[in-house]
Amino acid sequence: MRRSLTVLMAFLLATTATGAAYAHDPDEIKSGEDVNDFLLHSDQHGPLTGHLPPTQKDVELVSKLELTDLESGIADVGYFNDHAYLNAWAPNCPNGGGVHVVDVGNPAEPRKVGFLAANPNEYPGEGIHVMHVDTPYFTGDLLLHNNEACSSATPSTLGMSIWNVTDPANPVKLNQFGDAVPTPALFSTGTYHSIHSVQGFTQPGKAFAVMIDNEEGFGPPFKDVDIVDITNPAAPVIVAEVGLEDWPAAQAPLANGDTVFFHDVQFKRIRGHDFLAVSYWDAGQVLLNVDNPANPAFVGDSDYLSPDPETGFTISEGNSHESYWSSNSKFLLSTDEDFSPNRTLFEITTGANAGAYGAGEFGWTPPIANEPGGMINGPVVFGGRGCINAGPNAGPDTVPGEPSPPPASAIPAGPGEEKTVVFSRGTCFFSTKVAAGQDLGYDAVIIGQSHGATRNGILTDGFTCGAQGHNYDEQIPAICTGHRAMHVLFNDPPQYTGPEGTDIPVGTIGEKYQARGVFDGWGYLNLHDATKPNLPIIGTYAVAESLDPAFASGFGILSIHEIKTDPREENLGYISYYNAGFRVVRFNTKGISEVGRFIDVGGNDFWGVFPIGDETVGHGYSGPTTGESPFVLASDRDFGLYIFRYTG
Repeated sequence: MRRSLTVLMAFLLATTATGAAYAHDPDEIKSGEDVNDFLLHSDQHGPLTGHLPPTQKDVELVSKLELTDLESGIADVGYFNDHAYLNAWAPNCPNGGGVHVVDVGNPAEPRKVGFLAANPNEYPGEGIHVMHVDTPYFTGDLLLHNNEACSSATPSTLGMSIWNVTDPANPVKLNQFGDAVPTPALFSTGTYHSIHSVQGFTQPGKAFAVMIDNEEGFGPPFKDVDIVDITNPAAPVIVAEVGLEDWPAAQAPLANGDTVFFHDVQFKRIRGHDFLAVSYWDAGQVLLNVDNPANPAFVGDSDYLSPDPETGFTISEGNSHESYWSSNSKFLLSTDEDFSPNRTLFEITTGANAGAYGAGEFGWTPPIANEPGGMINGPVVFGGRGCINAGPNAGPDTVPGEPSPPPASAIPAGPGEEKTVVFSRGTCFFSTKVAAGQDLGYDAVIIGQSHGATRNGILTDGFTCGAQGHNYDEQIPAICTGHRAMHVLFNDPPQYTGPEGTDIPVGTIGEKYQARGVFDGWGYLNLHDATKPNLPIIGTYAVAESLDPAFASGFGILSIHEIKTDPREENLGYISYYNAGFRVVRFNTKGISEVGRFIDVGGNDFWGVFPIGDETVGHGYSGPTTGESPFVLASDRDFGLYIFRYTG
């Protein structure tokens, strides 16, 4: 997004006049280049999304290495034994997914030395983990990565991939393994379930992996925490499958949206016992004891604060995404990923079921607040699953022969009303559904929650406004609602089982609705007291822009994504904050404060972060307790690898 110098300076003056300590103070447009250099590089992170201007405080940029020319081509980053591993994500589909291998033995001069290719129609994303294993069957370094499908309609293998990277320049694939796919599957057509993330851990003479099972997060039997014995990598065995239904104490209270699923995990050995911190979205953090991995024991779970300490809303947004213990294990820090900075006030305005229902707004579609009157409203038509190739914006995972609703021209609407198509969640990307509605001529899209995500009707009003699966010309707003609301909008008795998108006839005209957006900020960081089993939240942190309505759109995603802590006896956290850049925080019992930051000229879009020196902590060993500030790896989605060092 190129801007003239006049426009840029006007922006800077306008946004700093409030006195807030934003990261774009005029005297901090530097990082080695001046404003004119900034203008020349201001589209570094894609023509369709903006970003914050550059900033740098107490963070040294040691080096960077370009690994992709694709927007959002890079995902997570891991590290082991002088090598960084960065996942090649969905835009590399259908044949380019895999893992970039980078020698960072000299952090000032990183060198790409290899690539671990994923199978066709698969890509790794959130999960990348390397660990040393010493068992009767294997001695060496194992790399684990997750696999998700480029297209749910194309056969694939999926599960997790297991590589021998004892010699990182000559990796050997040992296996690909997962939970056997039921018929039909929700997210894939393959041998194993789609896996969102994976992490390994070791016990004496044994090795294990924890898989985040996409299929069972949203479909029966809802056992989405899969623990796998990989002591013999050639013959993995699933030894435990558990989920929310096994932890009654974690089922309430829930955060805004009542959406629960296993998203990520961290392992740590604490005072001789093994624990998993399970990030379970609106249920918060769930703490499990895995001294016996075949029988994980519930220890406690965190509850979100009311009111929300950052926004003041009675019900916190939630979205617990990832967590990490402090080096002394006294604190746990967790990230709440929120792609939508607006909370949606939704109501059915006609018919027997008129009233308010829960809903959300997608963060990657035009905001409702920008619509005439700051709202959308009007008649609705049911469109099935919406995995339709209806025009130039079609997603990569459309389904041939998919039933299509009538074109928008066939739907009556009064003055000031939006013709709206309602799709059911499932089978294809959220963005594929919204793009289909746009190509069919509709003014807005509503996506109702899937059967599976209601957990057999436990979460009747839970809704999920998920991430964008592909880039297209986004022109119309879209919201998500609970499954019950989707049914009653068409005066149809709610059902919570069966194939997605088939329980209401395609083309059915429903009642009218109204939806308004109210700003509630982007996702932020929580500080937990890890000395207590219920992990109470004792502090929060957000970048200033993420709480300012002026930054609700046009500056990219200002949500937190991941955090890692300093491996020394230092209460420092290193954060990948998407388009808000790289952040460093200090924490203690009094809360969290920012002490460092970096956004490059042209912007950043950081996914993963990993401090060198911490690679063995997750396997029960001790990291360094003193010494210099560690080098910190960060993965930029649109560029590749950055290496930082905190200098404060």
